Amino acid sequence: MTGIPMPGIDLIKTFEGSRLQAYPDPKTGAEPITIGWGSTRDKNGRPFKLGDRITQAEADDLLLWQVVNGYLPPQERIPGWKTLNDNQKGAILSFAYNLGANFYDADGFETLSRVLRNQEWHNIEPALIMYRNPGSSVEEGLLRRRLSEANVFLAGTPGIALSEAGQKYLAGGRTPSSNPNLSQEIQAYLANRPKISSGGSVPPAPGPRTLALTSPPLSGEDVRQVQTALVRWGAQLVPDGIFGATTDRAVRQFQANRGLVADGVVGPQTLALLQTSPAPTPPTPTPPPTPRPPTQPRPQPQQWSLSLTSPPTRGEDVRIVQQALARTGIPLVADGIFATTTDRAVRQFQASRGLVADGVVGAQTWALLAAQTNPMPPAQPRPQPPAQPRPQPQPRPLSLTNPLTQGDDVRAVQQALARAGIPVVVDGIFGPTTDRALRQFQAQRGLVADGMVGAQTRATLRV
Repeated sequence: MTGIPMPGIDLIKTFEGSRLQAYPDPKTGAEPITIGWGSTRDKNGRPFKLGDRITQAEADDLLLWQVVNGYLPPQERIPGWKTLNDNQKGAILSFAYNLGANFYDADGFETLSRVLRNQEWHNIEPALIMYRNPGSSVEEGLLRRRLSEANVFLAGTPGIALSEAGQKYLAGGRTPSSNPNLSQEIQAYLANRPKISSGGSVPPAPGPRTLALTSPPLSGEDVRQVQTALVRWGAQLVPDGIFGATTDRAVRQFQANRGLVADGVVGPQTLALLQTSPAPTPPTPTPPPTPRPPTQPRPQPQQWSLSLTSPPTRGEDVRIVQQALARTGIPLVADGIFATTTDRAVRQFQASRGLVADGVVGAQTWALLAAQTNPMPPAQPRPQPPAQPRPQPQPRPLSLTNPLTQGDDVRAVQQALARAGIPVVVDGIFGPTTDRALRQFQAQRGLVADGMVGAQTRATLRV
């Protein structure tokens, strides 16, 4: 929804929980009476009372209405609010929803207000975790929320990440200790937590900023220089200085062609290779065509690096790849246009064969495709021993599709992401929120952040 930082909505839903029947405040046992996603009043300002009930759709609508009308406007007083991206705004929105819309510059919030005012993003984690009600029975729950907010904020902040102690805590479990309010893991975090740095200035950044696809997109002369270098390496790209989806695809294809992890992140290694000049490639003689039976002619693709581009690539070589994908059992229309449907089919095939699911039909992907395309003679039925177990079906690859993938396997992935400390709503629907959460998890674990639940990601998630 335009204007609402959706990562903040995801955080709120993760930690508030939804109850469709009104209930008393857990601290007071009485007022304020709460319902839905932590709402205490309806759209007319009427307090809820015990016995009130609403639907899930009404709870969702009320949450968005309260955010737009009650919680986002006060945050515009924060200097530079409009320059923050959705991850940064969303983390602060979740904090405000939990501790008060008008927290900025209020008594008791001096440290966090200073950090926001001076944009001391290296201090955002130690500033947020101050507000956890130390010594109370809710300390660990609030600290987990503060760390998750810091994690979301820093996921949209180039060059700064959550502390190693924080990442370890969010990824682990909880072991009871002699302190009934704090697990062993949270005590270990508190012993190694980062402290507020003295002074109000941000330390100078060590070199160029890291570039990647964000919302809103990064822009600037450094983006334009990267785009110009990509064009020099053969990418079909307009250097407009905006790091959008087309630039992300070009970076991933460059990384895959150069043997790097195709994660779309322009870090020091990718930038160093981009700044070199491509060597002229001598013409390679075309090998003689492989003899084929006259009744089964099949042309070979002439372009050995096909992928999704803007505008889409067209031609007979695309059609050959599409026909080969269709013969492997993937539903696809062979129209000769390498559009999003073909991109998804290529990624699905690559994931099923244990390749990097980058959507690029290079020599390795085509070799596996070609090996699958020769029609097999019909197998003669052979009697099977009655006690022989049937092979178990492999779990389907999961990713963001249109229409959205749904099911218990999606729900299991969402539950695993939530256990890892990644804010996500467990609804069994693989939507954009789940896609963002999965890419964040993959990046944290050193996997290719492609949003695909393949064998390696599934093993790391333990689902």
